[in-house]
Amino acid sequence: MKNIGFKIFLGFIGLLVLVVGLELGFGWFGVYKTKTIHKAMEDAKREVFEETNSFTKAKRQEAIKYYKEYMQAESDEDRQAIEVTVSMSLADFDEDKFIKDARLLSWIKEMKY
Repeated sequence: MKNIGFKIFLGFIGLLVLVVGLELGFGWFGVYKTKTIHKAMEDAKREVFEETNSFTKAKRQEAIKYYKEYMQAESDEDRQAIEVTVSMSLADFDEDKFIKDARLLSWIKEMKY
């Protein structure tokens, strides 16, 4: 009788250790998943968004607006401020792929590079 009670007690302790071990294991797996899989998913979502029609149209309109402001700027300081803004704002935008106007394209490249 004492033997059966002891086996039940050890079984209960073993089950408890197994549950805690699985929880810790899956907790560590969750951290690993967040660092790798979720990061890759977010990068993929960003890449898809950057190729959407609304994003590319907005960036083209922004480039045209900066180009007009640059051409109408009265001082070198204003032009330099616009140049810095363009280089930061359009840094991750692929102008070769989405800008068809040669004059605007060359101006953007001059500002960025």
